[in-house]
Amino acid sequence: MLFSVIIPVYNGEKFIDEAIRSVLEQTETDWELVVMNDGSADNTAAHLDAYRNDPRIRVLSQTNQGVSAARNNGIKAARGEYYAFLDADDIWFKNHLAAMRTLIEKYPEAGLYATFAKIELKNGKSVDSCTYFENKGADVFLDDFFEEYVRDKNVKMFALTTTCISRGAFQKAGGFPVGCAMGEDLELTLRAAAYYPVALSAACTAVYRAVNSTASKDRAFDPEWKFFDTVQALYDDEEIPAKKRENLKKLMAWFTMRRCRHYLVGGQRQKARRAFAETDKAAVSRRDLLVNRILLLLPSGLVARIFAIRWRGKA
Repeated sequence: MLFSVIIPVYNGEKFIDEAIRSVLEQTETDWELVVMNDGSADNTAAHLDAYRNDPRIRVLSQTNQGVSAARNNGIKAARGEYYAFLDADDIWFKNHLAAMRTLIEKYPEAGLYATFAKIELKNGKSVDSCTYFENKGADVFLDDFFEEYVRDKNVKMFALTTTCISRGAFQKAGGFPVGCAMGEDLELTLRAAAYYPVALSAACTAVYRAVNSTASKDRAFDPEWKFFDTVQALYDDEEIPAKKRENLKKLMAWFTMRRCRHYLVGGQRQKARRAFAETDKAAVSRRDLLVNRILLLLPSGLVARIFAIRWRGKA
């Protein structure tokens, strides 16, 4: 079982060495590393030169095209059966790939695997425990990830840094969407989960530095998420079980509620009203409907203040 580790990097001279070292220190030895330099303008290339003599590591370069294109192009050069992703500013603990192997060997029929990451927040605090796994075992197997996501939003307890996907699931999902400002990793997760089961582990195997994340700087969700425009193809795909498609619709209704709130925060009241009108009201909770109806009546500035206090990173 060969893992292909994909690290995209753009202007990462300050942290790329630490990320690569965390791969080199893995207790699991059956891996290759593909580092894609996405047109860095700093000294990232010089740092990467130090690893070119390691036969396990391939350093590739492209003009700056964004993280999705960098990951997709890195995977084109990958030889492994499973793709594991590590952001250049995050690190793995030594047991990460070993934990992935354990999950894969236990649940070979799954296509998407993930563990938990310690999250370092912008305010200097950290999230060290996984809420989803309270009162559960060491791992879970989800034939219908959407059903569980609708029931418990904490199931999305993993970051891309702790995600591993089979070659077949990645191809079926169509790779990372290029040109997506935010949410490209979530879209890949949902597309893969439409066709394959998902296996999750409570093991903490990485550090995810949310302080450096695009999502953590000003918003946690992009109301212009392209997946809203393309998800219909999944609804129509009869290869996906009917129940799974219905659960995906319910999940997307919840995301549409988030879309409405984020439009309001951005002062885009007409778009917020349109998003609310388009929501399948029967698929979301009465509480979410009531909250959004109230927010639609409030001035955008007040909604933004409420968001900053109550929903920061969660709305």
